[in-house]
Amino acid sequence: MTMENEKKILSDTYEILGVLGSGSGGIVYKAYHKRLQKEVVLKKMISKNINVNTNRQEADILKHLNHMYLPQVLDFLEVDDDIYTVMSFIPGESFKDLLKRGVKFSQRDLIRWGMQLCSALYYLHTQNPPIIHSDIKPANIMLTPQGNICLIDFNISFFMDDSTVLGYSDGYTSPEQYIIALDKKSLHSIPNHKSIDEKSDIYSVGATFFHLATGRKLGKRISKDDEMLLVENTSEAFAAVIMKALQNDSQKRYRNALEMFQAFQGISKKDKRYRRLIHRQWIIRGALVCILSLSIIGCGYGVHLIKLEKLEKYNSIVEKQTDSRIEGDYEEEENLHKSAIEVYPSGLETYYQNACALYQQQRYRDCISFIDYDILKNEKLDLLNTRMADIYYLKAESYFELEEYQNAIDSFEHVFEYGGFVSEYYRDYAIALAYNGQIKRAEEVLNDAIEYGLENDSVYFAKGEIEHSEAKMNEALTEFRQCIEITENEELKTRAYVLLSKIYEEQGDILQERTVLLEAKSNLSAENQMLILERLIQADINLAENAGQTGLRDEAIQLLYEVIDRGWDTYDTYDNLAILFQKQKNQTEARNVLNKMIQMFGEDYNIDKRFAFLEIEEQEVLDNMSRDYSEFARYYKMAEKLYYEQLKDNNTDVEMGLLENIYQQVKSGGWL
Repeated sequence: MTMENEKKILSDTYEILGVLGSGSGGIVYKAYHKRLQKEVVLKKMISKNINVNTNRQEADILKHLNHMYLPQVLDFLEVDDDIYTVMSFIPGESFKDLLKRGVKFSQRDLIRWGMQLCSALYYLHTQNPPIIHSDIKPANIMLTPQGNICLIDFNISFFMDDSTVLGYSDGYTSPEQYIIALDKKSLHSIPNHKSIDEKSDIYSVGATFFHLATGRKLGKRISKDDEMLLVENTSEAFAAVIMKALQNDSQKRYRNALEMFQAFQGISKKDKRYRRLIHRQWIIRGALVCILSLSIIGCGYGVHLIKLEKLEKYNSIVEKQTDSRIEGDYEEEENLHKSAIEVYPSGLETYYQNACALYQQQRYRDCISFIDYDILKNEKLDLLNTRMADIYYLKAESYFELEEYQNAIDSFEHVFEYGGFVSEYYRDYAIALAYNGQIKRAEEVLNDAIEYGLENDSVYFAKGEIEHSEAKMNEALTEFRQCIEITENEELKTRAYVLLSKIYEEQGDILQERTVLLEAKSNLSAENQMLILERLIQADINLAENAGQTGLRDEAIQLLYEVIDRGWDTYDTYDNLAILFQKQKNQTEARNVLNKMIQMFGEDYNIDKRFAFLEIEEQEVLDNMSRDYSEFARYYKMAEKLYYEQLKDNNTDVEMGLLENIYQQVKSGGWL
């Protein structure tokens, strides 16, 4: 292609809107992509010594990058010996501009952004070939309108090989990169500093977050006063993370960005200042009690004590609420949730536990509604709390169970916005992508999860799910079996057993499905058997219908009573019991179950319908002279009345149609 043609491509495709900035690496323009009709960023590389072929290869690699905290590389252009890279335009404001305006940042936000930045860097560093940013500073980190970071302006020539370093940013560049930059300008090479690696980026993260936390840029020498300033503005735990990243000796820094991510993640647990604060609160509480006994307590102390006692009471209630949820006592869990709100309306944890309870009961639509309305629209709650990542995870999983995969994916995006970089969350995100038909992206995300430390059992499980989504049933069966064999995680083992049984069900092999479920019942602890029991009951019912094996109905009845004994019973539990007793010709027990349903759930057309069918069967075994269909007619009339009152969304019940036909036959036969 001639230079004139390339120049024409630039003008034909892009309209330059203005200069966003310039530096040692190049000039950055804001432009408008005419064909895509979207704003983009054009970066013109200044150096005339760039190897065009090498950079074109590297740009091709960058085009395949896909990370939520990085801009998308769209194109690479050569025009009149000038090199341009084209990236997506990121709306928002740079942290450099925010610092200029004097904006202060909370430690909680800094931790979340630190995790996001480390996530992006780990993604870059683990590419093949690995990529370093080499110019991390507030000016190159955007804060988007959604409150997340985006790392911009990474230079395509900075791969972890023998790359040339173009320059440095004072106050943010690592000592070794600074020396190399000087070395490039010197006639004599400086020993032991021939290249930079991921630890240079880690230093720059530390320097950047020092500036964000203190409002002051680091000098060339880091002193004890710098550390004390950082502690004063944040905490000892936060300062320890940053100071490790700022070690002059790169070998003393974090080994990689994932390790620094995990350090950010653990700050709240390790914050000694927080523990001292809690300790002081106990001392103050004890002192207040003593002062009260001497009748010299002030009003301010009294208010503080009341608040402290309220918080202690709230924590005690939530602890009981959590225990009730785990034990499956959902009625008690709900009552404790209401009590916790009365004591401390702004506490988020009680809402999380209640959402968990709804999810565990498979009330997925209720779980989503609860999160959307009771949590996200609740002005009293702190919606920047990192617990929100777990809440959005519950929402994502609920959508997944409802097979609304795009909604699940959207919710997972919120999980990661709140710093929920848990390997298991990435695993389930990959599974949702697979079922949404995004197999390639699912495999990429699964690789991310592996990099974040996903255990082998979860890897087998996720691969099984992805293969299941592609209808590769035999491969999926193998992966789930591998997961079951090696995992010590009962929840994961349960999920693997359920999916094994689903595959056999989809293949029409109900007998093998039942075999797997019986194995699961034998191998899993009682508290993890709810889904297994439900599926085993249905498998027994299906086999009994197909083969007429009454013994399997008896087994299903026994399993239904197990469900009731464990407190997992629902309306369907008793409905199935009534049907099974009827099929087993045990009319007395069927009637007992239906009467219990009326006590528990109130009048319902389905219950009267079941009574009507029982009456028909009882009359049919009698001789003609002894038959009396009056009770059948009464139940039918009540069922019909309630049925049309309760009919929703034009849904119809086939059994009601059958019952109506029977009624008409009885009536036309002169039995009424």
